[in-house]
Amino acid sequence: MLEKRITTKSSQETFDFAKQLGEAIDFPLIVFLQGQMGAGKTLFSKGFVAGMGLLDEVTSPTYTIVNEYGNPPRVFHFDLYRLQDPDELYEMGFEDYLSQGCTLLLEWPDLVLEDNLEPRLEIRFESCFDSPDDREIILKTDNEKVAQRLNSIDKKIVN
Repeated sequence: MLEKRITTKSSQETFDFAKQLGEAIDFPLIVFLQGQMGAGKTLFSKGFVAGMGLLDEVTSPTYTIVNEYGNPPRVFHFDLYRLQDPDELYEMGFEDYLSQGCTLLLEWPDLVLEDNLEPRLEIRFESCFDSPDDREIILKTDNEKVAQRLNSIDKKIVN
């Protein structure tokens, strides 16, 4: 398991790091975004989508459950907070999203954490510093290809 940790000192640094990661990832990926409300999950999604070269306005899919970005879609952005069990997710066609060869950004992924979805990157946001904009971003993956991409942007990442 590869684990990397970075600290960002502002919303802009979080956005910039996510953008850099989005630029490095050129294959479909499942990204689990974990953290408390306000920790930076949607902000990170905005930067990641921008890094993929998409110009769509990224908003939280809290009420829609899923937003899509790109034409044709290249990213599906889910907010699973309001779902109660995995059956709800699969009843809404989650397997169809998985089969489209797109990147999936999953906020509140607890319903599918145990699923063997690949390739995957787990990202946890911790806001435990003096400033509300300071974040520790913890990245974990078992996937070799994802680990190589994380290492390719290693200059910005602190172990």
